[in-house]
Amino acid sequence: MDPALLRERELFKKRALSTPAVEKRAATSDSHKKKKPKLEKEGSSASKHSSESSNGKINIKASSGYKFGCLAKIVNYMKTRHQNGDTHFLTLDEILDETKLLDISMKQKQWLMTEALVNNPKIDVRDATYGFKPKYNLKDKKALLRLLDKHDQLDYICMTV
Repeated sequence: MDPALLRERELFKKRALSTPAVEKRAATSDSHKKKKPKLEKEGSSASKHSSESSNGKINIKASSGYKFGCLAKIVNYMKTRHQNGDTHFLTLDEILDETKLLDISMKQKQWLMTEALVNNPKIDVRDATYGFKPKYNLKDKKALLRLLDKHDQLDYICMTV
């Protein structure tokens, strides 16, 4: 093939990959329609503008996926803090400050405090402060070696039985 055509083709591919594309879904019959996600309702008139834009599309911040995305971001942040050696507990406001989740509503904060973080198996709660709960609470090298030795002995016992 012509080298000029190959260069044009490669440039076209790069432009196509860098441009986001949204495909429209085919219309389905009424029996196969999915339910729309429920929106969080707040009392102020400003929340009406945040939940729906002027063209009728749903804002991502009002969906339940956003709530769980915030929760996942918090858990991942707490995990990386713990891995870096920061094991002291933080309040929810400090966590939201450090994860830059300052724009969440009071309803979402309440959900995080009463349900999400309390019931999360990876988060430890002490006196309204939150910390990461590791699978193995190891303090030093000796504790790690004891754990590895214990697992090695268990594997040996399982193999002999």
